[in-house]
Amino acid sequence: MSTQVFSLTPSGDTGKAPGMRLNPHALTPLRRRTRRWRTALACGLIPIMAAACSGATGAAGPVGPPKPGGSLTVAIDTGITGLDPNVAASAQEARVLRQLYDSLVATTPDGTKQVPWLASAWTISPDGKTYTFTLRDGVTFHDGTPFDAGAVCFNLDRIADPSTGSVFAIGAIGPYKSCAATAPNTAVVTLSAPYAPFLANLSSPFLGMVSPTAVRAEGAQAFRLKPVGTGPYKFVSYTTNDRIVLARNDSYAWGPAGAGHSGPAYLDTLTFQIIPDATVRMGSLRSGAVQMVGNVPETQVSAVQNDSTLHFYKQNQSGSPFQLHFNTAKAPWGDPALRRAIRSGFDVASAVKSLYFGVYDRAWSPLSPSTSGYDRTVENSWQFNANAARSALDALGWVPGADGIRQRDGQRLSITYLEASPNREKRQDIAEFFKQNMKDIGVEVTVKLVQTAPLQAAIQAGDYDIVGLSLVNIDPNVLYSVYSSKFVPKPQALGFNMARVSDPALDGELLAAQQDLDRTSRMAKYSALQKEITQDAFSIPVYVPTYTAATGAGVAGLRFDAEGYPIFYDTYLAS
Repeated sequence: MSTQVFSLTPSGDTGKAPGMRLNPHALTPLRRRTRRWRTALACGLIPIMAAACSGATGAAGPVGPPKPGGSLTVAIDTGITGLDPNVAASAQEARVLRQLYDSLVATTPDGTKQVPWLASAWTISPDGKTYTFTLRDGVTFHDGTPFDAGAVCFNLDRIADPSTGSVFAIGAIGPYKSCAATAPNTAVVTLSAPYAPFLANLSSPFLGMVSPTAVRAEGAQAFRLKPVGTGPYKFVSYTTNDRIVLARNDSYAWGPAGAGHSGPAYLDTLTFQIIPDATVRMGSLRSGAVQMVGNVPETQVSAVQNDSTLHFYKQNQSGSPFQLHFNTAKAPWGDPALRRAIRSGFDVASAVKSLYFGVYDRAWSPLSPSTSGYDRTVENSWQFNANAARSALDALGWVPGADGIRQRDGQRLSITYLEASPNREKRQDIAEFFKQNMKDIGVEVTVKLVQTAPLQAAIQAGDYDIVGLSLVNIDPNVLYSVYSSKFVPKPQALGFNMARVSDPALDGELLAAQQDLDRTSRMAKYSALQKEITQDAFSIPVYVPTYTAATGAGVAGLRFDAEGYPIFYDTYLAS
């Protein structure tokens, strides 16, 4: 890799008319880029972080210049465990984190290029191991602490420290070795090995910069609910199971390159109100009690799209789709032939169609289609066939007992299936579909619905046969987080390798793809990995995570980042 140099351009110069909506995920897949760029060009000039065009329907956005003021309430379906990006891992938390914290860089909607944000410029050494960041002047945290190179190093060192308990960010920084503040505005980051996704990962909400002063003053545990960043909104309060309240950061003057304006955000306050019941959420939107809802019920999407007073957004999220992960470290699930038999006995297509009414797409690969390197040849590489599943189980020696449940050597073929509560994205319903399909082929399934804390404990202990997981990520290196033995969950450490795969050969292939600095060669490696992982059936892909939202007609300027997280910096309320 040759040395790369990037520098800052004015954040407000986008050429984008207020209210324009452009779907960033319409630009992501490599094989569809030409067609989708035509769509983007038809919508107008493409800002670095764009709002939806083809992904949004319903009422036309208001016209006229944005005006400051007003309060926006967003209804969400679940609460949070904390707002420390160095530690957090959930998509729900990321949607709030993006408003509180800025990143060193931003990523263009097609996911292929990074542009300035808190870093005004950077260089990358030819061997891909050293990144030198020049930081913007005049940036301050919400507590008044200056943002400088020391803060960058504090964040990266803190993520790398095992005592921090980082869940997502620790994987995102890869082979991080050290950081040196060689000048107040110069941070030199050294990696122990080449790491192709490093720059892209730095744009994630989970790599947002926290205030060193606040972390030290509050302590790590308290900081989770007293977050301090540099973002366009400041934290005000969190009422458990009720709401998160943010207020405009009036000092904000450092939006990312390509933002819709410069200076502070338009909204006075931004509130995330927790309303688990979908019917109540939608009723609150229609009554005007809230101005936006996340996770629109699939049964109501058509009605929202046809309602002239509402506007619908759909954002496919990149990374790894929702999959059912076999615990391959627990007998008898170490046998790939058995895993393939179970997979062929699950009617994924019917489950997704019945539950999501075409709003969510069926998944085939361990990568979501909007992720760079997605290989479409994996699609249709296996099919639902209950008779074939029964024959395969017979051949493996699992024969029906007196009660119809298959047995072998005195062991019942029984699956303990863990799922979280509440019922996020109808994942509990997927479990019931799976249970019924398994009953039809003679497999016993016990579904356990558990809250977050006991669920994490069970995963760390390996006390399950199947557990579901999706993981949003901008880069195909997400496969490393999901299948590398480095991320097998263990006590006090919740890794994302829920399948508990421990295969030195696969580890080597994942690492080789991660370190390949030639894009063409790297994507070829990910194509091969998708085929291999699919053949080994460590997991069963089910659906592609899709963030849906609806707003009232008076909400304008809503945008989404390259991973599909909403951005409220340019959002305003039209009269």
